[in-house]
Amino acid sequence: MWFLSIYGLCVISNAIKMMIYNTNFHCINYIFFPFIFNIDRCEICDITARGDRMLMQVGCIKQKWTGPLIMTSEAKKHVNMAKCHIHLHILIRSAFAEVSRVKISHNLEFSHGSSISAHCLIPGKFKLIGDSLLTCLNGRWKGRFPICIHTNAYTNYSDDLPPALQWTVSRGAGLLDSSGTLVMLPGSILHMDCLFPRLQGNPTWTWTQNYRQYPTGWAIDQEERELHYRLSIYYAKTRDSGMFTCLTPNGLSNFIHILFKDVKCPVVDGGHLLQVLGNNEVLGTTLTFSCPTGYTLTGPQSLTCLPTGLWSDVVPRCSMVRCPSLRPEDPQLQVRSINTSYTGTAVFICVPGYRLLGPRFIRCTSNGSWTDVVPTCEEILCPIPREPGNGWISWIGTLRVGDAVTFDCNKGYTLRGHSLSFCQKDATWTHKTPKCIVSCPHPGDPDQGRIKPRRSQYPLNSTISVTCHPGYRQPNDATNAVTCLRSRAWSGPIPHCQPDYGYMHQEHL
Repeated sequence: MWFLSIYGLCVISNAIKMMIYNTNFHCINYIFFPFIFNIDRCEICDITARGDRMLMQVGCIKQKWTGPLIMTSEAKKHVNMAKCHIHLHILIRSAFAEVSRVKISHNLEFSHGSSISAHCLIPGKFKLIGDSLLTCLNGRWKGRFPICIHTNAYTNYSDDLPPALQWTVSRGAGLLDSSGTLVMLPGSILHMDCLFPRLQGNPTWTWTQNYRQYPTGWAIDQEERELHYRLSIYYAKTRDSGMFTCLTPNGLSNFIHILFKDVKCPVVDGGHLLQVLGNNEVLGTTLTFSCPTGYTLTGPQSLTCLPTGLWSDVVPRCSMVRCPSLRPEDPQLQVRSINTSYTGTAVFICVPGYRLLGPRFIRCTSNGSWTDVVPTCEEILCPIPREPGNGWISWIGTLRVGDAVTFDCNKGYTLRGHSLSFCQKDATWTHKTPKCIVSCPHPGDPDQGRIKPRRSQYPLNSTISVTCHPGYRQPNDATNAVTCLRSRAWSGPIPHCQPDYGYMHQEHL
């Protein structure tokens, strides 16, 4: 069933010789044997059912056993290589005084065949012991596990620790890549200092390439000359790349990898709206971005050209400022119109019978917020009008917009003003409170005459007169008019009418 071409012969383990059905490895390069898995003890398998019976297949490939390859009772075969793990507490206890001193480029669990690179967070200030690149091979790491140890910079330059390394760039640019290598542009001028007390002797700088010799010696600056043993690279070329090591007189060393290469990142194209500060795309360049008023920056505010030739993040873009939509919680409030873009406005009104508490409109600002809070509505209620003297007021219920009150006066008084007033939407009344003034009653019409003007009540100082019917007249000595006095009585008797005999004679003729 599993007849395959032969790559070579593998030596079978004594632990499984007694379980093999077919040991003719000249014919096949895979073997099977039954195996009962105990999940509690299995560290390299991915079995879901505890105690499930499996067929384990081990492949002989290029004279090496490869596997295990697992076949379940349902005949589903899959390669099940173990994962590798890095435990954070082990890193802290055995490798680093602080986790921040190590930078690992992946997660803490890794599948078979994956690799991780590690370097000290500040190369030169710490020294890496071990391999910077580890590869996961079936549950085991290939390579010496790296640790970062202190240099003399942390112990007042003790001669029991490796020397610390520092560098300064007087021309050009440089950045550390993910492996801890210092990547610099060709043409740069670089000064590397090995920190070691001058009184204890001269350190020695060495390098891996034989392209040229570099000037070394103690720094000239007064503050550095007793501690900084310097190597300088002037106008570097790509052939200057390599590992530079400082060896102290007591036999301790530290090193740094330097790579000189022309690194250029892609031209940034953010459209006509994106404003870019900076016009270079080489290694170490930082571009800063902004947007015109009314637009907001979506993405990072700045980008740096990395040693990989890529920018440190995606290019941002300018998006039109939008203020949040408004959904009033007040059921009496209505948004009459709204524009959520920059300088746009939202206009509010209340349903009839309610008034706004707050601004009638708000504006969208350049930072995407409204100039004020959303207003609310309150019901319009008119105050109860003042009751007229010698009179009264009447109404029903709460005085809302459109409701009316009525005014009336006590007996003997007459209303001067409006007897009816309505509540308006500005919480005022259509008419002022009227007055109740002294009045005189209608005295009654005299025989053959008529009182004018005709009213039921006559206000104080009102005057009435009598008009006689045809054929009648008032006496010659009679007063034609009487006035209403404060005592609510008339100033005199009501004029009466008598026959007009002259009128009758003319009628007779």
